[in-house]
Amino acid sequence: MANRQLNEKYRYFEPIGKVEEFLAKVGSGDYFVCLFSAANGVGKTTAMVNTLAHLFFPCDNPYFDYPIFKEGYFSEKVCRVASDPTTIRQTIVPMLEEWFPAGRYTHLKKGKNYPYEWKTDTGWMFDLMTYDQGGKEFESATLSFAFFDEPPPHNIFTATVARMRKGGVIMIWATPLMGSAWMYDEIVVNENREEGYRMFHEAEVEDACIDHGVRGFLKHDDILRMIAQYDDEDMQARVFGKFQHLTGLVFKNWKKDVHVIDPFEVRGEDFVVVNAYDTHPRVEEAILWVAFDRKGRCFVVDELWEKDLPTDQLVPLIKKKDEKYRVVKWLLDPSAFVMDKRRGERNSYAEVLNGKYGMNYVPGSKRRADARKLISDRLSYQVEGGEFIRSPMLYSFSTCTRFNWEMGHYQWDDWRGSAVERKDPKPTTMDKDDHMIEDLGRALLDEPVFEDLVGEVSTSVSGKRGADINDDPFYT
Repeated sequence: MANRQLNEKYRYFEPIGKVEEFLAKVGSGDYFVCLFSAANGVGKTTAMVNTLAHLFFPCDNPYFDYPIFKEGYFSEKVCRVASDPTTIRQTIVPMLEEWFPAGRYTHLKKGKNYPYEWKTDTGWMFDLMTYDQGGKEFESATLSFAFFDEPPPHNIFTATVARMRKGGVIMIWATPLMGSAWMYDEIVVNENREEGYRMFHEAEVEDACIDHGVRGFLKHDDILRMIAQYDDEDMQARVFGKFQHLTGLVFKNWKKDVHVIDPFEVRGEDFVVVNAYDTHPRVEEAILWVAFDRKGRCFVVDELWEKDLPTDQLVPLIKKKDEKYRVVKWLLDPSAFVMDKRRGERNSYAEVLNGKYGMNYVPGSKRRADARKLISDRLSYQVEGGEFIRSPMLYSFSTCTRFNWEMGHYQWDDWRGSAVERKDPKPTTMDKDDHMIEDLGRALLDEPVFEDLVGEVSTSVSGKRGADINDDPFYT
């Protein structure tokens, strides 16, 4: 017994309650991608290393008495562990040597500055890879298991998925700090999560508390002292195991259950519409239709998000959507009014659109900071006792999926490396995931004014006389 406690420490590992629940889900074999989204200090890496130990060296530990940990569950006894270089060298390798049974494994450096290739006496082998290795390096070997300690880059995750061609399980043990937004989309809020065999489990730091958790190991007073040192931006991830990128959003007052509404008929007598177009040579063409009513409210009502579509095919799509609305202004990215090197033509892209295809685009504004302020102001609202005291002035149709996605992902930029310690947060946003948002900003900066139709019987775009606007349940 004394020998086992010294040299086979893994036999006596007892996880906290939340890890036990996660292992039960993983162990069932029902899931392909399994995310343990946890606060700092709950023992993620220790639990991951012990999961490896019980996979390679089965014993009678009841917390691992599940199908996938049994001998012969997977035909390939090949595994991969990946993390950032510092964590591999300073944390994971020492933990593997601490918890693995002595004398039952060997390892080789293979030119690395840490033990890279590991083999066990049960036939299992695995390698330790780092996130600074290229995605191509992860596209080798057929795996049965992959373990990620902290969020992997998306290209490395994708390359690993392809390694599971004979069946396997991917486990991600992470505190969801910056760089983990893709996991939120693909695992947490993915509508097809269950059908895609993806699963996530959360743990907050109190789950590791001696007084308030199950088999916890942290004193409550120590937890409180630790929490007091975190800033607001880190609190969600480091304390509650929730995704930090949600705290770095530009539009924190954007709420889907408030601002995203079901589509309704955008009648010409009740709305003027702005067509805003953000064009780029290498990413999707982003075109947004923004409606304004007589009360000054703004509605994102339609969008086009197309890539690699020739102009002669794109323009008919734009015109077809224009026909649905009373468009009073067409705004185009100012860069489109310079010579269009993309197409090797002497004319700018704006000249091609307006001259060849009969469009009416004029330059939109580039005042991005002002645009962000206008959007944020229109999103603001006040609720008391479950009732709106002040309603938002900006809404979006649920059918505008790209715009709604951008609003939930648009983030402030951040410093990297040593600059994090030396500088205040950047006052600028990340230059990505903002094409539809730029369209909206240009539409708001143009300050369109609603005017009644004059000199004709007011009809809806379908040709039928619409009901009075005050009869619409949305407006009441």
